[in-house]
Amino acid sequence: MRKILILITATAVALGLLAAPAGAGVTPKVVKAVNFEFKPKNLTIAKGTKVTWKNVSGKHTVTFKTLNYDKTISANHKTVSKTFRQKGTFRYICRFHKSLGMTGKIIVQ
Repeated sequence: MRKILILITATAVALGLLAAPAGAGVTPKVVKAVNFEFKPKNLTIAKGTKVTWKNVSGKHTVTFKTLNYDKTISANHKTVSKTFRQKGTFRYICRFHKSLGMTGKIIVQ
């Protein structure tokens, strides 16, 4: 009986039936809004990763026009987060400081 259980388990693993779902075990990433820039400006992540934007100073937005995502971070609301479930390159801005070059890019692989 034990040999059959081991054989079934080994077969399931080999077929990927026990594999973790995409994004499982992925470490969340943090982007800081400091003065008039996002740090890091560009971030490459795995599909399923949660990215958190943290306000360090001032009042900013995290605005992805292509994703219909527009959130404000400030002294009263220090963080916002988004989990990226699609592969691709996603550019974002701070609506308040775009003219000062406050932009960023998330690359999801």
